[in-house]
Amino acid sequence: MEDPLHREILEEHAGAPLFQGKLENFSHRGNWLSDRTGNACQIDLLVQESIVVEIRFSGQGSALSQACASLMCSQLNGMDVLESSHLCRDILQYVELGKEFTPPGDLIVYQTIIRFPDRHDCSLLAWRALRNGLDR
Repeated sequence: MEDPLHREILEEHAGAPLFQGKLENFSHRGNWLSDRTGNACQIDLLVQESIVVEIRFSGQGSALSQACASLMCSQLNGMDVLESSHLCRDILQYVELGKEFTPPGDLIVYQTIIRFPDRHDCSLLAWRALRNGLDR
């Protein structure tokens, strides 16, 4: 059963995604192409003094992938880059491995998403791109 609040949050971000686009000046860039769906995502970050001062996403994918990218960027904007990296790891392990974790803020929607394995790939598209960008 879906949580109505989670659905509302996802629909809001799917209908009007935040942080969409590309940065001309960035310090980190990550890309991910899903072998499963063919969907792609690019994450651009500008990190200054260890803080994510700007973040944008672009790419193609389902409404869920766009909503999750918007949610991710909303959470990470202004966050310490090390905390961002840890949150990325935690979300990926929570969804992929079932590791116990309570997602912060509106990322709580992952408590519903986790129950639908066929949607995991879409929901993690931006997180996987972020991981690639932070690892460089």
